[in-house]
Order: sequence, then structure tokens, then C-alpha cells
Amino acid sequence: MEASNVTFGNLTFQVENGSQLNEVGYPHEEDFYTIVHLTETKILPAFVGFLCSAGLIGNTIVLVTILRSTKKTVPDVYMCNLAIADLVHVTVMPFLIHQWARGGHWVFGSTLCRVITSLDNCNQVACAAVMTAMSLDRYLALVHPFRLMSLRTRSKTIRINLFIWAASFILVLPAWVHSKVIRFRDGLDSCSLNLVSPSEVLWYTLYQTVTSFFLPLPLILICYILILCYAWRMYRKNKKARRYSTSLPRERVVRLTKMVLVLVGVFLVSMGPYHVLQLVNLNVLQPSLAYHTCYYLSVCVSYASSSINPFIYILLSGHFRRRLTHRERPSTERENQLRSSF
Repeated sequence: MEASNVTFGNLTFQVENGSQLNEVGYPHEEDFYTIVHLTETKILPAFVGFLCSAGLIGNTIVLVTILRSTKKTVPDVYMCNLAIADLVHVTVMPFLIHQWARGGHWVFGSTLCRVITSLDNCNQVACAAVMTAMSLDRYLALVHPFRLMSLRTRSKTIRINLFIWAASFILVLPAWVHSKVIRFRDGLDSCSLNLVSPSEVLWYTLYQTVTSFFLPLPLILICYILILCYAWRMYRKNKKARRYSTSLPRERVVRLTKMVLVLVGVFLVSMGPYHVLQLVNLNVLQPSLAYHTCYYLSVCVSYASSSINPFIYILLSGHFRRRLTHRERPSTERENQLRSSF
């Protein structure tokens, strides 16, 4: 969920201070430049455009399915917010795709540059924060179902998500302040971050990667590990007591394990490579073809998460599939408790 204009912030600094872009960003080999240019202006926009279309359709389906349901749960509020965040993401995508396709040229003005960059960064922080809050909610619902029940109401969950969005907008104020249309020495006007010193590039990169990845990641992992430990502990306890039909039967434990692993895996695979490369980029003066290849792959994977999320819900949640096909059925109190968790 990253905007490409923040990726080579250190190159922006060097261009602004008198270096030629091709001296810093690319080797002089003509073939290398041709490959990079083709990828930036043709392949990347086409692929991300496809992801944008898939994400628009999938997240709209998720949002409509939840909103029309008469039995909305606490996790539904989180899923709605993730779908809204992904829809915001695919809304700003076309502007970034247009800039890529035109070789980095921005034609929409300085104000829209600031708005699009800020929204794209806000989406990163909000998605990570909602995912963290949802993980904590799942832990409380399954492991401590009767503790802090007063906090697990739909109205309070809505307030929590509103707070997350407000905090996300505040956290991306640096992007709002520094984003602008920059004219490079070759006359190219590009929407980018105007970071004018190496220290600004360093601190902004660290700030972005910590707030949108390295801070929420351990919190999410801790919640999921505790959930899995509890689930398997209860399953072994019930199996030993020969009570297969109570608490957590084996099928539900297996399904729970799969969903947890998939959710954690998608977050790690989609967001990890990009943020790692952001840190690596701080020490790269002349990116190789291999580096550019890894970078473009990380961009595609990070954007793909907005398209993948709704299909995870559809494939792994039987309850969501029943609502999607208008086949909701009455459920027991214990099933409602488990459903409120996952």
C-alpha cells in the first residue's frame, strides 16, 4: 500500500543538490535504462491497474455484504474498516498509475499531489492499526470471552476505529508537509517528498516503516501466537476428557489455525519486503537491475494485499460465504462466541 514517490527519497535529495538522476539512480548502460523505463511506464502500471480493479470489486462485495446483514458483529466493524481502507487505497491508485505511465510526470497539481500522497500513507498506518486492534479483539473474544466484555460492543468498536483513523491522519502529517510537485533538472514535474537532507530521508523512512510495519507486527504476532496456544491447549484438554463436541472441536481448531496462518502470512509477505527495501535503499547509491527487480516485485505485492484481503474472507469464512449467498442460519451461543472472534 505504498506510494512509489517515497521510495527513492534519497535520490530526490541528491537531484535537488545538483546530481544528475542517471548518475545516481541508474548505471549508464542503455539496455539497463530501457528495461527499467519499460517496467516503470508499461508493466508496473498495467499490473497494478489490474490489482486496482480486482480490489475495487472484491472490497465492494465485502462492504455491501456486511452492511446489508442484519446480524453485524464486532469483527464486522473491523472488516468494514479494512474494506474502506482498501477502497481508499484503490481510489488513489489511478493517480499513481498515471504518473508511472508518464515516466514520473505529475499533471494533477500540487494540492492533489499532497492529498494523494497523504491518503496513501494514511492508508498504510490505518490498515496496520486496524489489523492490530482486530487481532487484540480476537484474542480477548476467544481466550478471555467474559473479561472486558463492556469494551467489546459494536458502538465502542466503531469509536475505536474512528480513533484509529483520526490518529492515522495525525501520524501522516509529515507526508502532508513534505509532499509537493518537484521539478527535476530535466524539466520533469513529479509528485514526491521534498526531503532536503540525508537526515530527513533517514528519519522519515524510519518513521514510516516503524509506524506502519515494525510496531504493529510484533503485537499482531503475539496475539495470534497466544490464540493458537489457547486453541490447541483446549483441544488437547477436550480430547483427553473425551469431550469432542464441546468447546473447540478438531475441525474448528484446524480451520482457526489455517485462518490465523493465512492472515499473518499475507501481512508479512505483502508488507515485509517493501519496508525492508525501504531501509536497504538508504545505503544504495547505484541500484542494480536485481535491486530494481526486487523493488518492483515488492511494490506489486504490497498493492496486491488490498485485492487479496476480501477473497481471504470469502474463502476461509463459512459464515461470510453464507451471508454472501443469503443463507444465514440460526446458531448456538457457543458458535456466536467463536464467530465474534473470527
